[in-house]
Amino acid sequence: MIDDDRPVLLLTCSGISHTGQLTTIIGNSLRIRHPILITRHLQLTALKRSLENELSHDEYLIAVDGCDEGCAKKRMDLIGKIPDAYLVATREGITKRGMEEPRYDEIEVLSHAIVKTLRNERPENTKKSVDERDHE
Repeated sequence: MIDDDRPVLLLTCSGISHTGQLTTIIGNSLRIRHPILITRHLQLTALKRSLENELSHDEYLIAVDGCDEGCAKKRMDLIGKIPDAYLVATREGITKRGMEEPRYDEIEVLSHAIVKTLRNERPENTKKSVDERDHE
């Protein structure tokens, strides 16, 4: 197994609906709370350059859409980019509620899902888990 020590880019849909706002809050929060785990956060709706240029770095890409409209996924599909991991808030138990403000419990649920996905899917983390078990 090859270690995947690439920096992590979190791409969020960041729309104006409840779930889009939720992905923005989570992206900003995770970047602050876990700066070593999440090295960069891009909001799809606030790009300064084209998505293709933003994704040209050699980064581990986790994309998060708020709902099944899949705004981030559709944009990545247009440029032929496949994320290393992909999550949809509504598939993680979040109910889309129009323009309501995201609740704290929803922020925690989706944050936990993203961190869990990163820790479980990256080969370097799988290797660390095996090494840690060897020393127990």
